[in-house]
Formats: sequence, structure tokens, C-alpha cells
Amino acid sequence: MQWLAGLSVRRPVLASVITLAMVFLGVFSYGHLNIERWPNVDIPIIVISVTDPGASPEEIESDVTNKIEDAVASVSGIDHLMSTSAESVSIVTVQFVLEKNIDVAAQEIQNKINAIPDLPSGIDPPTVSKIDPSAFPVMTLALSANRPVRDISEYADKVLKKQLEGTPGVAQVTLIGDQPRQINVWVDPDLLASYGLPVTSVLQAVQNQNVQLPAGTVDQGNTQLTLRAPSRITSPQELANVGLATRNGQPVRIENVARVEDGAAEPVTTANVNGTPAVLLSIQKQSGTNALNVVRDLKVRLRAIEPQLAAGYHLRIVRDQSVFVEASTHAVQEHLIIGSILAALVVLVFLWNWRSTLIAALAIPTSIIATFTLIAALGLTLNTITLLALALVVGIVIDDAIVVLENIYRLLREKGMPPVQAAIEGTREIGPAVTATTVSLIAVFLPLAFMSGIVGQFMKSFGWTMAFAIAVSLVVSFTLTPSLSARWLGRGFRAAAPAVDSLGHEEAAPAAPAAAEHDRGRVYNALDHGYRWLLERALRRRWVVVILIFATLVSIGPLGAAVNKNFLPTDDQSQLEVVVRAPEGWTLDATDRFGTQMATEIRKLAGIDYTIVTAGDDPQHTPNRFTIFVKMVDLDKRTISQQVMEGKVRDLIQSRYAYLGLQTQVGQVSEFGGSGGFQPVDYVVSGPDLNVLTKVGDQGIGILRSIPGVVDPRSSLVSGAPQLGMQVDRARAADLGVNAVDAANALFMLVQGVEVKTAKYTEAGQQYKIVIRADKQHRSAREVLAQLPVSSPSQGVVALEQVVTASRGTGPSEISHYNRRRQVELTANLLPEASQQTVLQVLDRKVRALGLGPQYEMTFTGQAAEQGKQAAAFMQSFMLSFLFMYLVLAAQFESWIHPVTILLSLPLTVPFAFLSILFVHGSLNILSQLGILVLFGVVKKNAILQIDRANHLRVLGLDRDAAIVAASRDRLRPILMTTIAFVAGMIPLAISSGVGAGTNRAMSSVIIGGQVLSLLLTLVAIPVMYSLFDDLGKVRAPSWQAVLAWVRDRLSAPRWEWATGRAVAVSPTLPEGDTESEDAR
Repeated sequence: MQWLAGLSVRRPVLASVITLAMVFLGVFSYGHLNIERWPNVDIPIIVISVTDPGASPEEIESDVTNKIEDAVASVSGIDHLMSTSAESVSIVTVQFVLEKNIDVAAQEIQNKINAIPDLPSGIDPPTVSKIDPSAFPVMTLALSANRPVRDISEYADKVLKKQLEGTPGVAQVTLIGDQPRQINVWVDPDLLASYGLPVTSVLQAVQNQNVQLPAGTVDQGNTQLTLRAPSRITSPQELANVGLATRNGQPVRIENVARVEDGAAEPVTTANVNGTPAVLLSIQKQSGTNALNVVRDLKVRLRAIEPQLAAGYHLRIVRDQSVFVEASTHAVQEHLIIGSILAALVVLVFLWNWRSTLIAALAIPTSIIATFTLIAALGLTLNTITLLALALVVGIVIDDAIVVLENIYRLLREKGMPPVQAAIEGTREIGPAVTATTVSLIAVFLPLAFMSGIVGQFMKSFGWTMAFAIAVSLVVSFTLTPSLSARWLGRGFRAAAPAVDSLGHEEAAPAAPAAAEHDRGRVYNALDHGYRWLLERALRRRWVVVILIFATLVSIGPLGAAVNKNFLPTDDQSQLEVVVRAPEGWTLDATDRFGTQMATEIRKLAGIDYTIVTAGDDPQHTPNRFTIFVKMVDLDKRTISQQVMEGKVRDLIQSRYAYLGLQTQVGQVSEFGGSGGFQPVDYVVSGPDLNVLTKVGDQGIGILRSIPGVVDPRSSLVSGAPQLGMQVDRARAADLGVNAVDAANALFMLVQGVEVKTAKYTEAGQQYKIVIRADKQHRSAREVLAQLPVSSPSQGVVALEQVVTASRGTGPSEISHYNRRRQVELTANLLPEASQQTVLQVLDRKVRALGLGPQYEMTFTGQAAEQGKQAAAFMQSFMLSFLFMYLVLAAQFESWIHPVTILLSLPLTVPFAFLSILFVHGSLNILSQLGILVLFGVVKKNAILQIDRANHLRVLGLDRDAAIVAASRDRLRPILMTTIAFVAGMIPLAISSGVGAGTNRAMSSVIIGGQVLSLLLTLVAIPVMYSLFDDLGKVRAPSWQAVLAWVRDRLSAPRWEWATGRAVAVSPTLPEGDTESEDAR
């Protein structure tokens, strides 16, 4: 690369063109980057959902779920298979390995399902959906009015939804808390019985009378007429007039046995904002689109919609994902700019020359802007990870420019070289070290780009961003830096003869220093002399340094054990959620009222802005489950953190509602979709016996409560759901001529209700469901159900109680499977001071101690599983980084020993990184582990500068110790400059307190603390280890011929000579002057 420096000095326009080309490409690419909170994680997930109205969880499991699982299990590439069988619904989730193409997977799943021969005939066709984690809801709107929920739902569905879905980047709009318009036929079973009509007669009449049939065409001369025979029902009254039968010469119509209502569907979800009923519109963006752009376009669309809203309707944004994304990304961008300015000021303080400062500072924007080109080319997004990488790289990309610039500056001041010569010679002299440091630094981060698993999806953008920015900085340091130095520096310097001390170190002799330079020189000279004194004594007493090194390395174990280990750091998002499962058997209405009451209590806490309550909002529409979304006031308007508020809300619920035995989860809103998901503790026990698993769930909750730092324990297997079993007396039914299937169908139609699927009610081009069901008073009690009519060919109509016996009982509300086996899932949240890894280890040990037997399996899922995977992935990445660094350094130094000296210095920073984590009460997570990796790269650069200079001085004739001291002193200033500049670039991230501060501090605190605390030790340890390994290299290994001769000689000696230790009489013949053999002997 040195030739490039010479070319850039001789052809400055070419150097400028290269730099400008990289900048222009970066600026162009920046405009095409999507901005997200986290990197896109492309997890191939297929969800199969089946609805079988009225079926119990046990029936759903045996008739639907098991058959689907058996069919799809043979599809290749499945990572794991999960399912939930609940009342009337089966949901099977298939997660594939990351390499599986999701479109191919969906087609293979669909083919397998289509081939299932024996699914129940009455179910809706299975729905196969592809889940894209990146296509999450970006905005939620609340529509309210002083009107029935049906009217609000109709306006939201038929007007607003269509307008919003036309916005660019919007995938779909989902309604929550809606009650769609529906034509209800409320049947009176008593009237049916009085006419001797079964309930199926109503269904058949509607199907026959509400159809649209073609009637052909008629030719009239040259004109062809299409005949229309409209027979669709056009009004509720017309539906009521449909005839059923004739009794005593009089027609019996639907209105004689039922009440026809233009009403609403039975609600499956409810929603309210601050207690006011509302319909929520959850807006999901398309995959691959920019979340901020989508939200921006939606807000433009909303401004156009608001003046056109119908009178009395109010539309409000209640959740905006872009607020936190934009605030956090802008905060990192702001810290990046401030860090760049601080890093440039460090150069000014050390060199006290504004031209030098400007030359070095230009490396920062050039490298960062050029990096946008690679981010766009690889299809990455501008997210928290890539922005943190750019903020971290500020102190690294300026390093190369500083080292090159400082060497040129030194030649100008101390050697009195002309600027052009100083630029070329300074770059040539320091070039190999800069190249080695940069290439080896790229080797640190590039393995991150190839990590596997979900963690690898996160780290890919970090690895590529760091590696490319560092590579660009190398190009800048060999083009722009020497080119500008040759033309901007040199003014104000005059030649000065350097003084050489006894160790061969050239003392600085600046020409005509100003007063400010003189003051600064005294400070640096004091550091220089102090470092020289310390280093000379360390080399004379190397055993003391070795003891310190050994003690530092030993401390890694206890300090590492003391550090909490989690998956991700926590951020204050100014929002939290409360997920509650009320007692089994609660109706949706009771759950909604209870959730509204709880939300009212929560809003009384200081710092709460508003609440949103949604009941039955999970995929199974569980009626006794509700979620409270709690929006806090902005961070700068409150005095307590989100974590403290979570504790207050948790304490409030426990103190007020402990007697109900609620299962509650209070925590951060999931950034990966859904509510109450991706919890830090997620443990699955799978096995055959549902009763055993239920017991394990109860015991597991007790175990979780006994572990310090664990809150909100929950078991997925909840029993006690009240059931009313209806058993057909087959003998009695046969006597009365009643078919068991007819009895079951009649019961289902009257209690659950049945949709007339072949006939819709049409009005103004819109179609609405027609549902037949017994009126509420006829299905509200066991005694009433007993009188429901059942048709009999021989008896006409008989009461249900004549052929069915009823019994009360309880059963599971849902049955879950993990990899086709029944399972119980134990989940919990953690307090901020808890260690996720420690909790998971204790939980696993105590559950296994229950002695369940070999037929039961235990495993972690969700975030808990990823926490274990990321530790292994980072360990692999660390090993690859060390290997690549060693190979690069071995090639650079043409030695197998010197790279070991450098790499052994890296673990010395780990204890200080752990101390930093403990000091800030943080945890070892994905981002802090990245910080340790960055720390390795910075410390390694310092070691390379020292060793490369020492080797150069030894070639010039200095003895080893003199070369070590002189090299360390020569490189002290650039090391201090790069270190302080790097730390200065991190300070804005470390002291940030706004949005995303938790993520910023997780990485920056590790780097700053580890670098500052380990700097003095590594400055002394590297020279000492260099001398030790140099001594080791002088000990020549015996040749293999000499070793074989020695072994042969010993084997041929008498046994008594071995015992007495006497010398062997016969020696191997040694070549004359073979010193290697002599040494071996």
C-alpha cells in the first residue's frame, strides 16, 4: 500500500478523486437505506390455523392438530414444530432453519395438508400463512364514537381500512375490538317444537331461498338478452318471510319461530382507550419497506382523512412504532457526530496544529459515508446495530490517519524533512504497521458477518459495517492523509538536529516552540519520562509483571461469574404492557370489565399518559385473557424509569388482586411482535401424560418463585376450565329413532350457532354473514338446554334431555405441543438485577431433579434458547478472530512467536471489561460482548505499533531492551492519541440518558472502562512479554535426528545404568561442529 501513498503525494488530484468518489457513492446509497430498530431477521415461519367451531381442546388435538403435525413433520428443514389446541381452533407453527426458502416451505406445507384424507368434514379449510418478523405493525389507530360498536366497526372496515391499505408500504390493516355487521336469526326452540320442526329446517330454508342462479339467454332479433333470476334476500324482513313448512293449511315462516335481527357478530375481542370503547386499526407494513417512510406516508394520509370523518367519529394515533425507532436512531447519529468532534479535538490537543487536526478528522466522515455504499449493496438496513457500529468505528477510523499523520509530523518536527519527503517517508516507515493493524482488525470483525442462527442475523450487519469502514480508513490513510500532509503541513518548522540518548532514542527537538506547545510539551515529557522509568524497571524485574499478568488472567473466572448474563440490554421505551389471564371460565365481557377496572387503577400512578385494554387479543381469542398497553409520559417529563414503573404496576396488581390467583406478566413491550412474548425465561417440558405435565407446571411455578430475581411466573397448561359434557344415550336414542349425529348437530346449531355459508346477505355490493342460533334465554342454563328440540323420524320432535345426559366437569383450556409431544411451557420475567443465565441454570437443575423419567424432555425455547446459542456463537467468533489475527500477524512479522506476544495481551482487557460492567450495574449481553471484541481490536493495534517499531530498531542495530524502550516511547504518543480519541468518541454513547440509552451504554461502557483501566498494564505487559518470547525463541529445539539417537542410545544401555543414573558408555556419533546436535545432547 506504500506505493499508493507515494502516488497520492505526487498526484494529489487523483487522491482527491478517489476520496470524492467514495463519498458520492455513500451519499447516494444513504438515500436508499431503510431505517429500522433492529436488523431484519429472516426466520422462515409457517403458521397453519384451522377453525372447528364448538370442538373442545381435546377434540381439536386428536382430530386436527395431530393429523396436521403428522403430515407436515416430513417436510425437510424443520427446526422445531409447535402447536396449540384450544376451544374451536388449532394453530400449528412450523419454524424452519434459516437456510430454508419460505416460499418453498409454504408450498410444501400446503401440499402435505391437501393430502390429509381424514380431517373433520365440518371444519373451515386450513389456512397456511407465512410469517415475516420484519413486517410488524408500525402504527395503531383508535376509532371511537358515541355509537354502537357495530357502527364503529362498519365504518372502520368499509371506509377507513380501505383508505389506509392504499397507502404505499402498507401490507394489511387488522381490526381489534370490532363487531362486524351480521344478520342474526334468533331461533325460539319452543316455537320450533310447537310446530314440530327441527332447527335444520331453518338452515335449509335460508339456503334454498337465498341463491343467485343463472337463467340463460334469450335472442330477440339481433339482440341477445341475458336473463336474470334474482332470488337473493335483500332485507331482513324478506328473510323473515321465508317459508319453512305448512301446518293446518297455514304457512309457517321464519318469523313464526325466530327473530331476525340486523345486528352484529358475537365479539371475540374488545378494546378501549382510557375506558372508552374503541375499534383499533393495527397497520402492518410490507416486508422490506422503510418503517419511517411508511409511517410518514400514513400520517399524510391521516391528515387527508380527518376532515372527511363522519360526524361524531374520532380517530387517534395510540401506538407509533416509528417514534422510538426514529428517536433511538437519531440519538445514535447525534452521538456519532459529537464523538467525531471530540476525537478530532484530541488530535488538536496533542499536535496543536489545526491543519493536522483537519487532515485526521477528514478520515471520519469519509470512512463512515463510504460505508453506506456497502450497507446498501448488501441489502442491510440502517438500524441500532449498524449505527452503533458506525459510532464505535469513529475512534478506529481516525486511528490510521493519526498514526500516519503523527509519524509525518514527527519527521517534520524532529528531522526537519521537507513536507513532501516527510509525507512519503513517514507513510513508508509506518505503512507496514498500519497495514498489519488494519487487516488484523478486519479479521476481528469479519467473522461476525458469518455467524449462524438468529444472533448471526443481528451480527451480520455489525461485522460488515465495521470491516468495511476500517478498510476505507486504510485507503484514506494512504491517499488523502499523506497527500494533504505534503501540502498543508511544514509551515513553521525548521530543521533541528535530533539528540540520541544512550538507548538510541531520538529526543524531540522542536524548532521555535510557542508557549502553548512548551506547556503541552512539559506534560507529555513528564508522561514520557515516567513511562521510561516504569518500563526500564519492568524489564529488569520481569517476574513482577508476569505475576501481575497471571493474577489478571486468573481474575477472569471470578469476575465473569459475578457478571449478570442476559440476551439483550433493556431500554426505556416509555411504554410497557400488562398481560393477565383471569380465572378460567370468565366470559369476554367480564374480562373486559375487569381489565378496564385494572387500567383505571394503573392510570392513577404518576407518569402514566394513557392505557389501552384489549381482551381476547391472542391468536386463540382466549376470552379470559387481556392486555393493558401502558403509555408513559416522555422520558424528560418524569422522574422514574420504566423499570421502576414496571415494579410499581406489578406491586399494585399483587396488592389489589392477589385473591383472584391471576397469572400476570408486567414488562417491556415486545419489539418482535405479539404481546407477552419473547420472555427472558422460557422453558418447555414435553411428555405423554397431560396430568403429569399439569403437575409439573404447578411445581414449576413454585420453583420459579423460589429463584431470586424472578417475577411473573406462568404455566401454559391451565386446568379447571368449566365444561358441561353432553353424552348421547345411544340405546334411548335408538328407541326414539334419533340419530346421534342429528342430536349433536342440533345442539351445535342452537348453542354455538351456524353460519349459512352458501348464502350471504347482500346490500350495496357488500356481503354479510347470516347466522342461525338459539336466542340467548334459550341457551343460558342447563335446564333450558335440556328442552332443546331434536328431530325424530318416528316421534317428530323430542326434547334433548330424552336422548342426552349432561354432567359438569373441568378440563384444560388449551393443549400445547412441542415437536409433536404434549408440553407445558414455563415462562417468567426478570428483575433488572437478575442474571438470565443463572436463573435458567437453576430452573433447569431443579426441574430435572423432579425425576420425571426418560419419556419427558426438557429444553429452553424463545429468548432463553437464543441466550445459550449466542454464547456459543460468540465463542466461535472469538476463536475465528484469534485465528485470523494470528495468521495475519504471522505473515506481517514473518514470525510464529511475535503474534503470540500480541494476542496474549488481549485477554488482559477482559477483567477490566467485566469490572466496567459491574460498575455500571449492566450485564454481559450481545452488545457488551461486541464491546469486548472491539476492545480486543484496539489493544491489538497498540501492541502491533510497539512490536513493529521494536523490530525495526533492532534491525538498525540496537540491542533488544534498548529497542523495546525506544520503540515504546516512540509509539507512546500515537497510542495515547488513538486511545484517547477512541474513548472520546465513545463518551457521548456512555453518558446518554435518552431514548435507546440502555443499548448505547451496554457497549460503550465496556469499551471505555476496559480500554482505560487496561491501558497502563498493556503498555508494560506487551514489552515484557516480547522480551520473554524473544528469550524463548533463542532456545533452539533439538533436531529430530539427535532425539532419535538419544532414545536409541538409552534403549541400548544396561538396565543397571538406568537405575543408578550412571552415564551411558556408548554415545551416538555427532557430526563435527553440529551445534544443534550438541545442544540436543
